[in-house]
Amino acid sequence: MPKKNKIILNKNFQYCFFTRNGGVSKKNFSTLNCAYNKGDEDKYVKKNREYVLKKFCNKKKIILMNQIHSNKVIFVEKPNSQTLNADGIISNRKDLILGVLTADCAPIVILGKKYFGIIHAGWKGTFSGIIENAINFFLKKGECKEDIFVDVGPHLRKESFEVKNDFLVNLKKLEVDSDKYISSMKRNLYFNFSLLIADKIINCGIRDFNISEIDTYKNFKDFFSFRYYCKKGIKNCGRQISLVSIKDNYETGFG
Repeated sequence: MPKKNKIILNKNFQYCFFTRNGGVSKKNFSTLNCAYNKGDEDKYVKKNREYVLKKFCNKKKIILMNQIHSNKVIFVEKPNSQTLNADGIISNRKDLILGVLTADCAPIVILGKKYFGIIHAGWKGTFSGIIENAINFFLKKGECKEDIFVDVGPHLRKESFEVKNDFLVNLKKLEVDSDKYISSMKRNLYFNFSLLIADKIINCGIRDFNISEIDTYKNFKDFFSFRYYCKKGIKNCGRQISLVSIKDNYETGFG
């Protein structure tokens, strides 16, 4: 079971799917909650973000989005105070760190030769094309499919992604093959979110990718899980952070 936050080094880049461990938040937000607007105390969230920045690379600025469960991707050319209403960000700047906040949705890191990006992929955004839009942006910037690597972090996997009939109706409207992605177990229906993500990546022509087998719901002690909190009747759920940037020679990772 993952207990530590570990930086992953890949060619010219580094990234990390942080757990919920290592911070200062209390009770339901214990301990590394990095979201301000979920009921936690701002002073704790501030310290938690300072912690991840120090561990990841304290010489750079973290860029986060106002995530809206969309297919919108933004290219960040320079940091500014403007709110980024989107679910994907891409850049090639050495002084920036791109990040997303998740609690069952999939954090997805995309790396090319020069460009790097990160996606917040819920089922809505995934169905509407957030993965395709991000990868196509890389291609428009001159990256080759053969040079693109995609890493999908911990998320809600099939065994925990129970759905109802209204979800099947949505699939039908979207002309999605429900037989491929929906399984019936003990009279309940389960959605294979991981398979959908994999198919989206493959259909974009990307062959070099990894999908985490960690289920955020089953591993609620190490990851915030919105679904787990709802099942337990807990109103506010924290968010873990995932970060990606161009690596520098002095950055060696941590345990």
